[in-house]
Amino acid sequence: VRRSGKTSILLSYFQKIKDKKPAVFFPFDDDRIYPTKELIQVVVKVAKQLYPDKKIYFFFDEIQEVNGWEKTVKRLVERENHVVFLTGSSSKLLGKEIASSLRGRTLTKEVFPLSFREVLRFNNVKIDNNYSEDKLSKVMGILREMLSYGSFPEVILRKRYREDILKEYVDIMLIRDVVERHSIRNIKALKVFFRFVVNSFSSPLSINSIANYMKSIGMDITRNTLYEYLDYLNEAYIVFPLRKYSHSLKEVERSKFKTYVVDNGLIKVLQHPDLKNRGRLMENLVFLKLRRRYKENEELFYYVNSKGKEIDFFVKDKLLVEVTQEVDERHIEKLVKAMEEVEGKAVIVSWDKEGVVEKRGKRIKIVPLWKFLLSKE
Repeated sequence: VRRSGKTSILLSYFQKIKDKKPAVFFPFDDDRIYPTKELIQVVVKVAKQLYPDKKIYFFFDEIQEVNGWEKTVKRLVERENHVVFLTGSSSKLLGKEIASSLRGRTLTKEVFPLSFREVLRFNNVKIDNNYSEDKLSKVMGILREMLSYGSFPEVILRKRYREDILKEYVDIMLIRDVVERHSIRNIKALKVFFRFVVNSFSSPLSINSIANYMKSIGMDITRNTLYEYLDYLNEAYIVFPLRKYSHSLKEVERSKFKTYVVDNGLIKVLQHPDLKNRGRLMENLVFLKLRRRYKENEELFYYVNSKGKEIDFFVKDKLLVEVTQEVDERHIEKLVKAMEEVEGKAVIVSWDKEGVVEKRGKRIKIVPLWKFLLSKE
């Protein structure tokens, strides 16, 4: 996703490699250069002069600024056996596009805003098994901030301006990653759709209901167009539609979707003033934790048991996850029923409760949010 720290990650890889192996870093978004295909060839030529007859590690930042970069990179990798690291904005360069250009000779790394573990490191909190009362108090304070303002690196480092930064991110992501990329003309409809989806995060939705809502406010727009908008927002790593688990692929595709947002801070600057629900914000953080490891609608779903009760997340063949501020019998009962159906483990993520519940031979762990976000699950 845009502004998640891709360049910093690329530089960290470069710093680790450059003292051991021939390596070249070049940023193609530098305002002192005019990015052309010929420029890549100049960079490659100079690198070969610096390291003749050596395997070179090329680090190209923001490569999407150069039209026709693919052929040069393909030659470096396939014919000359060099190694190339690329970063690019999701507005012009998606992982699947790189893969198709280089015919499967690539590994793609998704980059999200900072995890809770990384946010703690940014705040100089040592992560270990020893949490004194003072240290835990600091951890919970950082979690409350992350719950509201998310974890984009710049937002963490420049707290004074965080709301302005987040508003700018929303505009940049929509305009550059969706409008410009897909030549959208009805920008007003896109913005209304986006705001509706974000304000409805973690709740089941249907395109039909959104289309009816937009018609009620004077916007006549087709369902197919709204499906396209949803795909575009998902492509750009802004929102993630999550569908209900089923053994039938057709039923998965027909089910209502729940949307989650790539960062809680975007929810903060887009939500209606009355929508202040800590439980839903907790759920969005848990989704992002799971999404870093599991692909939505392939390994990660929500689940509805045979009694029609919804469980927030289901990691296929492995784990049921329910997120709630307060644990009660209702949450336990629907989880036990789901566990009987899928024969999986279950965990309840609470705000600050911890323990174990046993019912009908099923064992459910209760874990506070901060511990779940730091876990390796």
